[in-house]
Formats: sequence, structure tokens, C-alpha cells
Amino acid sequence: MGNKYVNFLVFAVFLMGSGVVYQKYYRPKEIGCVAPTGNVVTLDVRSIKDQWKFSPENIIVKKGDKVMLNIFNEDDYDHGFAIEAFGVNKRLFPGAVTPVEFVACKVGIYPFYCSVACGEGHYRQTGNVIVEE
Repeated sequence: MGNKYVNFLVFAVFLMGSGVVYQKYYRPKEIGCVAPTGNVVTLDVRSIKDQWKFSPENIIVKKGDKVMLNIFNEDDYDHGFAIEAFGVNKRLFPGAVTPVEFVACKVGIYPFYCSVACGEGHYRQTGNVIVEE
């Protein structure tokens, strides 16, 4: 019976060790995020009343910026705000400001969208985070 636990422990150590080796020596640099630069970008974003639209639709930042969005939902019903690339998904309550923070750690164009079914224009409520070098 004790042999089963020893085998499990050896396997677990091997698995974790191989992950560390992969991370350090084999993982392509472009896959991972860069460390934050210390630069903080604060922006006000609105979900425009009865238009199923975010303003601004494009958010432009630099790689490594800590992005702090203050999103005001002008509608009388909930919306959401999600950016899958940065692990963001927040509920936006009616008539309230919701803070959203993330680090723009990879260069590229990353879509954001309303993540709460909110009405007929729900699927048009999108935009992009544009992360420049």
C-alpha cells in the first residue's frame, strides 16, 4: 500500500519538475506576459444608454501598462465586460461605475464584449483593446 503513495509522489515531483523546465527553457517568449512597467493608464468607459455600445470602442495602451477602466453603465439593466485574453469578466450594474483592472501584457488586438445577455443589440456591444509595443 505504501508503494502506491511513493509512486504518486515520484510522479508528482516529475510532473512539476518538467513544468518548470518547460517554462524556463522551452516555452516561446511570445506566449507569456511581460512584467508590468509601472505605467498606469486610467480610462473612463461608458456603456451608452439603449445603444448596446461601449464608448470608446477602441482602447489603445502600451505593452506592460496597468490598465484601470472605470466603466459606467448608463442603462437600467445589467451589462458585462469581458476580455478573455486578460482574464477579465465583470458584471456592470445599472447606473453604476465598475472598476476593471488588468495588465496589458501582450502586444496585439484583443476583443472585449458584453458578457451578460442584455437585449437585442447584445452581440454588437464589442470593442478592442489594442496593445502596442
